[in-house]
Order: sequence, then C-alpha cells, then structure tokens
Amino acid sequence: MAEKLLKFVSINRSMPDKRSAGDRRDDFGEIYADFAAKSAQVQASRCSQCGVPFCQVHCPLNNNIPDWLKLTAEGRLEEA
Repeated sequence: MAEKLLKFVSINRSMPDKRSAGDRRDDFGEIYADFAAKSAQVQASRCSQCGVPFCQVHCPLNNNIPDWLKLTAEGRLEEA
C-alpha cells in the first residue's frame, strides 16, 4: 500500500482546468472542469498520510480526508 501514497515529493500538484466565465455564467456550474478518474487517482497518491491531517479540519463535511485520498489512490472512487 505504501507505494500508492507518499508521492508528494515526486508528483507535482495539478488541478483541473478552469471553465470559462461565459460557460459558468450560463449554467452556474463548478469553476473547475471535472477531474478524470486517473488524474484524481494520481493526485490522491500525493497524500503524505500525516499523523495530524490539517486538510481534514477544513472539510465542511468533516470527512476523513486521508482515508478519502487513500481510497481514491486505490481507484475505489465509489467508496471514497
């Protein structure tokens, strides 16, 4: 399992592309385009699985972000 995580040093952070303001104005959709499943899996693998996950305290749903990232890195998107 360790090989699926802790890649924050070797993989650069990336975000989905921003949608144009015109498109967003027409549909009030999200600012960012959808993440492809493979891209989400790669980005989730960057999680450091730290002992005190500061990312978790910022989740408005109080989700356990390290667990969510672990499931995503394993390709288990439905469970995540």
